[in-house]
Amino acid sequence: MPDERKEPASPVPVRTERRVDTTQRPEAQAQTPKSHPEALQEPEARLPHERDEATDMTGGIPSREVRQAYEDVTRGLTDTDKGPPMHRAYQQQKK
Repeated sequence: MPDERKEPASPVPVRTERRVDTTQRPEAQAQTPKSHPEALQEPEARLPHERDEATDMTGGIPSREVRQAYEDVTRGLTDTDKGPPMHRAYQQQKK
């Protein structure tokens, strides 16, 4: 398999707020020095859901699958996603 590394879609954004470390008590977090790796001046990579939800993810060009899904829905075709039926079946089995 060839190595297909892609360039990032956009530069890493600058942090505007700190992440919360839920493994420490709030008092310990308050004493974190400014030179700590969590300093706001350093850029931070996006989390997976942040990358997926970003408007700059595709550069304004919809993927072939998304374009096909849009065309199918506008033509009146039904969504064949198995999520809702599987959820109903799971809920019935839980009873």
